[in-house]
Amino acid sequence: EVHSSVDFNNVQYDLPSEWLKEIVTGAFCNAGCDIGLGFDSSVLRKSEAFESTRDEYNSCYRQDMLRIENLLNPQKNSGGLDYDLLIAALLILVQRDEKWRDGTSIPTQILLNVVSDKAGRKTGIDQKFIFDGATMMRLCALSENYQATAFLIGGKNGIILECADIIISNLGLSMNEAELLLFAGSVNEMKDFVTRIYRKVQIEKKQFAEFFPSESQQHLLWLLEQYSMNVRKYGEFNAAINSMRVNPVFAGRVCFRAWICLTQPSNKESSAKWLEKWLRNKLGLNNGVSSKRLACAALVRILLWADEASGLELTDGDEEPLLAVLLGLNGRFMAELAHACCGMIESIPFHLADEIMSGLGGSNLFFFESELLNA
Repeated sequence: EVHSSVDFNNVQYDLPSEWLKEIVTGAFCNAGCDIGLGFDSSVLRKSEAFESTRDEYNSCYRQDMLRIENLLNPQKNSGGLDYDLLIAALLILVQRDEKWRDGTSIPTQILLNVVSDKAGRKTGIDQKFIFDGATMMRLCALSENYQATAFLIGGKNGIILECADIIISNLGLSMNEAELLLFAGSVNEMKDFVTRIYRKVQIEKKQFAEFFPSESQQHLLWLLEQYSMNVRKYGEFNAAINSMRVNPVFAGRVCFRAWICLTQPSNKESSAKWLEKWLRNKLGLNNGVSSKRLACAALVRILLWADEASGLELTDGDEEPLLAVLLGLNGRFMAELAHACCGMIESIPFHLADEIMSGLGGSNLFFFESELLNA
């Protein structure tokens, strides 16, 4: 939590909105960005036909961010973007619910997200402006703009904040409660907390006869596919805690926990069937065979092993619910998933791999998974 004697809300009222808009536009023009030249006029305008389709990600603001990302690329030798000015001005405009430029199709929050994302990582452009990241982080936190904060931080903590923002906006929880649900608390604690939530909170019911993910759930699916199901290198499983890279197992656990929090108990069965079909399609999983073996290994670690952060040991007597069970996924599907990455050490928590392999032996491990598939 961030505490300050300065009230951000009081300070920002002294600054005229028109002046702030000129600062934003001027910063883009000085850097030679296409967005400063008005090329954004229709980039995010969607036709009625597109809006009426049920594309799985059509409501995910990450998609909008990708569409405008290149419009913010500075010209070579321009000196780059003044991120301090841009983030501070856009934060105020977002709080006032004002457009950053009249007639634009790009929401101010989406623009702020992209600016924060670019500021939080190296862009390869020679920056003439010194970026005061600590102050900008403080401003984002004081204004309680969790999206901007998430992209400014990036990495593991960025994913946590991004999912926490979804939980908070849907369930009206505090940041501490959202963090407890997503990673800080055990799976048992999360399960009990979610049970208490749905005794008090009423979420708007779907108008469709069959289950279809909400806008927030679509966002979680995007994150899941991006960080856990596009694994291509073995080294991605070894992403350091302080690295900007995101460990696919950690990201998947956070996303699936968030999915559980957003799923009403009455929709559990139908949502599980939909989710299984989506996972099969993304993995190309058929009869226990998939070309995306690393992604299958990541999902096995996420869904079929207890939380590795809790210091799991093979001799532990306490039963920690598996995410696959809480999600309601079919046993046959999980067996096929395990078979698809059979023999891959990445499907086993690293701190248990030696103990398991020495205890079972390679041939026994293969036989065990084959038996699961034929069950």
